[in-house]
Amino acid sequence: MRIGIVTQPLEMNYGGLLQNWALQQVLKNMGHEPITIDAYQRYAPFHFAFNWTRALLKRLTGKKIKLPKRYKGSLRSELLGQFVEQHINKTEVMWHYKPEVVNQYGLEALVVGSDQVWRATYNGDHLEDMFLRFAEGLPLKRVAYAASFGTNEWEYTAEQSAACAALAQQMNAVSVREADGVDLCREHLGVKAQCVLDPTLLLDAEGYKTIIDDSWDGGEPYLAVYCLDITPEKEAFFNQLASERGLVVRYFAAGWKAKLSVQQWLAMLSKAAIVVTDSFHGTVFSILFGRDFYTMGNPERGNSRISSLLHSLGLEKRFINASSLNLPPSDDIDWQSVQSLLEQQRLLSMSFLTQALRAKV
Repeated sequence: MRIGIVTQPLEMNYGGLLQNWALQQVLKNMGHEPITIDAYQRYAPFHFAFNWTRALLKRLTGKKIKLPKRYKGSLRSELLGQFVEQHINKTEVMWHYKPEVVNQYGLEALVVGSDQVWRATYNGDHLEDMFLRFAEGLPLKRVAYAASFGTNEWEYTAEQSAACAALAQQMNAVSVREADGVDLCREHLGVKAQCVLDPTLLLDAEGYKTIIDDSWDGGEPYLAVYCLDITPEKEAFFNQLASERGLVVRYFAAGWKAKLSVQQWLAMLSKAAIVVTDSFHGTVFSILFGRDFYTMGNPERGNSRISSLLHSLGLEKRFINASSLNLPPSDDIDWQSVQSLLEQQRLLSMSFLTQALRAKV
């Protein structure tokens, strides 16, 4: 079956690119033909002004939140863009979702997910397209796989809630990435959702063997810091932890400051003695590669997705509250238990995806 994938723009986000690649790999292994709709939608003027004003008001109340930016065109750098061009099957670039893409690529189904595709503050005026508005009325299967709100708070306006609920109720099957998302779907969208694994976790470490750059050399044993938001207090914490464990601290950036390719980024995490991260996918790959790791809370970016994952695998002790940077215990992780829980969830997640794609239109 020819399946179109709807997700966040394939831009400056290691995890965002890898979740899309992983979902494509899984669908291919199932015998399908996936293709990602390569769209770069941006805020319309009204919604940009609305979101900017709302963020400003939050800042005035003392909350640390970044003001949204309005971009034009693609934010895909050459470094990460090489991975997209070489490893992700995608449509031609389009500047907004349009129904014509269904016939143009002969799509029989649409799968929306994963990443924070259902987070209102990240999707501007194209939020409804993340619920497949652009294909409304067309005869094809509609599935949400591991869609994420990114937070346990409901951020939608009344207008968005009504529109997205109507679209969600037209889907053949709905699944979300976080346990909190099940409640949000029931309470605000009027649909029953199942909690499933992020696509990156549907593969084991061996599944990334074809793309990881094993030739990348991290040098002497290191503590890898992959944090999106760093403060002096956090830096002091990294240094203290590294000193106690006899490691050097190495920082790895995201976005436009990124210096590693996607393949090297995977190798960096796989070879670290310890990983400290505030990233969801930084946490995911630390687990997949069996690395000692700690995840720092990052409320503004959303803790729900991380806490849900850690809780499901019995790894709650690996979470560090960024407001109280106490050195964590050095207890070893019971990887046998983690892998057992992960395999159980893989089976349930794959069962959902298989059944959803078999559903009648």
